Amino acid sequence: MQIQYINEMLNIPELQINQILSISADEIQIEAVPVASKQGCPICRSDETVSLKGSNGLRTVRHLPAFEKKVVLLVPSTRMHCSQCEVGFVWMYEFVGPKRRYSHLFRERAVQQAFGSTAAHSARMQQAPVSTIQQMHNEAIPFESERLSEQAWTQAKTNNGLVLGVDDFAIKKGHTYNTGIHDLKGETMLDLFPGRKLEDLRAYAQQHPDFLLLAPKAVVMDLAQAYHKWIHECFPTAIRIADRFHVHGYVIEAVQEVRKSVQNTLSPRARALLKAHHRLLNPPSETLSAESKQKLDELLGYSAAE
Repeated sequence: MQIQYINEMLNIPELQINQILSISADEIQIEAVPVASKQGCPICRSDETVSLKGSNGLRTVRHLPAFEKKVVLLVPSTRMHCSQCEVGFVWMYEFVGPKRRYSHLFRERAVQQAFGSTAAHSARMQQAPVSTIQQMHNEAIPFESERLSEQAWTQAKTNNGLVLGVDDFAIKKGHTYNTGIHDLKGETMLDLFPGRKLEDLRAYAQQHPDFLLLAPKAVVMDLAQAYHKWIHECFPTAIRIADRFHVHGYVIEAVQEVRKSVQNTLSPRARALLKAHHRLLNPPSETLSAESKQKLDELLGYSAAE
């Protein structure tokens, strides 16, 4: 293969392939040099007072694989000196960060594969150590998280039919709770903050003006009074919807309270039977088997009011 095609395949415009050093069963080593003959000083940005001061040898950089082989680039680590600023520096390559051993393109592909599966899978695909890919993945998470958050908020702000979901979850049951805000139609989480009391909710709205810029048509939440009061304050025209899970839970609680009051008026045998099969009162009757429906009819017969 001619050198010019290898240059195009590598997709690194700042480099010119010098020679292919070796090709083994799983690796290609390529020597490359900068296309430019000068580089500006990192302080004054001028290249007029910059001179070459020697070389630290060749720098080894992993790049994207080619022909199912690892590609290793060997580029000169050239020492430079600026006579105006009186500083020395080493030639800086745009395709790889300072003191990095993997090119930006390699890192991007490895991280994207890790996001789509696991770091271990990406490491196998890229023929790199799992710990290295895991480190790249961890470094990329804050930037990816910020990008996705901005994308989700932009989508929510421009959505004319926005439906928000507000719910809490326990970090430690009965002790510590967080509140999550979701764009239900967009299937994205907008934010997460500590607390679920009314003062926590109000403090969040004051500290996050973007939240008050939303214009939801409806907000789905549980029946907690703090959430309903907060949403009414923030979005007075939004329809407040109690989510089915909590409504069903309250209905079950009410039914079981009635069951307990009726149970105390029954004979010992009927009381024991009603207690043993009390869960038949919870699900919709159409979901029960024929045998369970027959048993449910028997239980309902214990109540004069049914």
